[in-house]
Amino acid sequence: MKRILLLALTLFFLFGCATERPGLVVQSYPFNPAGKAILIKHFDFAPQIATGVNQGAVRDFGEAMALDIQRFLRNAGFRHPLAITPGEQARGDILIQGTITRVQGGDALQRKLGELFGLGATEVKAAGEIIDLATSRSILAFSFTKQSRYTWLDNEAAVRENLREIAREIAAALIQMQK
Repeated sequence: MKRILLLALTLFFLFGCATERPGLVVQSYPFNPAGKAILIKHFDFAPQIATGVNQGAVRDFGEAMALDIQRFLRNAGFRHPLAITPGEQARGDILIQGTITRVQGGDALQRKLGELFGLGATEVKAAGEIIDLATSRSILAFSFTKQSRYTWLDNEAAVRENLREIAREIAAALIQMQK
């Protein structure tokens, strides 16, 4: 009986755990962004699509995503990343733009008690592209889905951490192009 219980618990832990969803990055053609002026447009986001979070707390997520990408690129040695608001005229060589398509806040209590099994997980999805402004061609397209890991954060802070991870992945894709 103990062996059966041990086997059942082992299977529960192995197959019940939340898995990370892979991101999708498609590069259209070789491009080296080194020394280029990079514009990051605030990501499109309609706060009313967010569920399980305070609507007021997520209002500026599109701007936060752009500022995070700017910070990650600046830390990686890019000299000219600039976050711009929609409609703002600015000169640059590359434009990063996108849309936050899903924000799900999950359940903080379930996350605290059973995150290892995917319970209460937050989820954020974002998609977009990087455009060469000189030719108006898409250099790279991306789509990322991030779920929270085990965290004691409230729903809004856990979702914000998902956004930060997506911004890091977008910056990493551009950094990889530089090599």
